[in-house]
Parts: sequence; C-alpha cells; structure tokens
Amino acid sequence: MTISYPDVRLKKELESLERNGYQVNLIMWQRGWPLQLPETVKVRALKLDAPTGDYRSIFYFPLWWAYLFTWLILMDWDVIHSVNLDTYFFGVLASRIKQKAVVYDIFDFYGDMMPERFRGLVVAIDRFLIHLADAVIIADDSRIEQIGGALNKEIITINNVPTADFNNKKNQHNSRDYFKIFIGGKIIPERCIHLVLKAVDKLDDVQLTIRGYCGDNNYKKQLLEKAQGKDNVDLYLEGVPYQDIVDETLDSDLTIALYDPKIPNNRYASPNKLFEAMASGIPIIVNEDTSMAHIVTQENCGLVIPYQNLKSLVESIRILQSRKKLHHLLGENGSRAYKDKYNWPVMEKRLLDIYDRIISTRLRVRVSNAQLMKA
Repeated sequence: MTISYPDVRLKKELESLERNGYQVNLIMWQRGWPLQLPETVKVRALKLDAPTGDYRSIFYFPLWWAYLFTWLILMDWDVIHSVNLDTYFFGVLASRIKQKAVVYDIFDFYGDMMPERFRGLVVAIDRFLIHLADAVIIADDSRIEQIGGALNKEIITINNVPTADFNNKKNQHNSRDYFKIFIGGKIIPERCIHLVLKAVDKLDDVQLTIRGYCGDNNYKKQLLEKAQGKDNVDLYLEGVPYQDIVDETLDSDLTIALYDPKIPNNRYASPNKLFEAMASGIPIIVNEDTSMAHIVTQENCGLVIPYQNLKSLVESIRILQSRKKLHHLLGENGSRAYKDKYNWPVMEKRLLDIYDRIISTRLRVRVSNAQLMKA
C-alpha cells in the first residue's frame, strides 16, 4: 500500500486486509499527524516533514517519488494498493514492470485540487490511467460523476465509515449542564472553524472542543488567538490518535462539518466525521451543495445550512440545543442508518471481494501461462 500522507481511511483498509490473511507492507510519506499502525505491518516511511494541502509541498515531491519508486521496485509484492494519483502513477509503472496487479484508491481527485491552468492536463492523465487499474475504489457514489463516469469496469464504493465498535458506547451525558460540540480531523480554512468559534460566542451553555491537525501556520495562529481566554473552547491543533476522535465524538452532543462547495473535491466529500456522528448517535450540521448534505437529508440525521452563513449556523445549534426531541430523533436516525447501511463490516466485505477477484484472476492467468509453456 502506498500513500503520501497519514490517513485514517488507509489504516482501516490496511487493518481489514491484515485481519483476513493478507500480508501488508506500507510505503508512506510520514508527515503531519501521528498514525498508529499494527506492529505486524512493515512500514517504509520517508520521514520528511512538509506541509500537506499546501502548494509549497510540491518542491518535496521529487524526493518522495524517488523514495516511493525505489521501494516499489526493490520490494516483493503481488498487488499494489495506491492512494491518489501521486502514488498511483508510479504504482502503474511498477505494476507493468513486475507484471502485477494494481488497485487505485481515490481519496481525492487531484485534478479538482489543481489551479485552473493545470486542471485539464491532470484530469486527462488521471482519467487515462484509471483504465489501467485492476480495480478502482471511491469513497462515495457521487465521485463517479466527478471522475467523468464509469471509466473502469471495477469501481467499488467504500464509504469513510468508522471501524470502532459504537454499539455499547452510546453517549451518556444527558445530565450535564452544557451542550458539547466537537470537531475533529484536518483543520483548514475552507472548513470554517473560525466561523464555528464566532457562533459559539453568540450562544450560552455551549462547550466547543476541537482536536485535529492544522498544517497552515497562519490559520493555526488565527484560531489560537480567537480561542485565547475563552473558557468554553478547548482547542488542540497538533494532531491526535484516531481513538481520541472517536472518544470525543461519543462524548459530544453535536458535530459540525462545513466544506467549501466551490472546491470540487469538497462537493463530493464523504468524510469520516459524518459517519462518526451517525455511529455515535448524535446529529451533525453540514452545508448545502455537498454529497454530505444529500446523505444527511436522505437519512434525516442532521441539519443542512448555507456555507459560511453565521446566522444559520447559530440558529441551527440553538435549535438542536433547545429541542431535545428533535435532537434525539436525528441522532437515532443516524444510528439506524449506520447499523443498516454504513457500518465497516459492509465496507470490509467490499474490500475483500476486490482482492479475492484480483488474486483469483491472477492465479488463473498464471496457470494458463504455465500450461502454454508446457505445451
């Protein structure tokens, strides 16, 4: 498996493969927040810190690509599981050299993250290479539209649902005298954490806890300054283990996920925090014009507001804080949907089916070639 930044989604897939008899090696660019991995996984890590989601990181990529491709050639493997275009391109090259299988796991569609002058080229390269994968994994059904249609006959959706067991960990905090909001994960300006801080200022008996990683030093400084001296804000931006995110979500009354819909990748995002809220039995507030909004509306498990609308955000929090029956109903709807459709065992089966098909196909090809050689 190959990835250019630590990510919980990869950890879930990796652990599922390990549990089901696959030997997993990982080549990764170790930067940013911590990622705890099973000791049985052999990790080749480029320990070079560089900003994630920042154009300046492009200057570090040649070192990463050289490191990645060298180990892909030196290591012995049967299938390469490449996350995103920046590792998949070299995964395709290595798979062709070694005559092995390659799985393309699209966490983010890179063409939609590029400046407009580069977008057309990157999208064209990505769409061409998609045809060469033995299987393609996407995080939400809507991403088929984003990548330009069913460009590969094997496209499988594996949603960003949590693997933790939430069944016996329902939040038990109805007796406390404040309403707790939790936000966890990657912290960037487009996710409007600064707006949430403003909203909390306008509300009584609300506690805001934020646990995540912010690689943008200017934005980090801005948030820390806004939170300074506020007793109802608990802010930590240096990255935390995923279990901390789970525990905080379970201990909360509400979570919020605001993603700028002008950024194409955000429109199609289906992030962990949506499903973590559902699994925890708490409502979530999301913004319009995203695939998240579609799921929240379909499952009736939260509220949908316009992006960057402070008034709507404040009013939505106030509604969920004061209307206990509505709060309970939305949380229960999310919990039911998680149990029925969005739990990890469902996603794990899809992942294992991919590998079973690839391995069986490759074995048939090997047997056929051996028979031809004998003939």
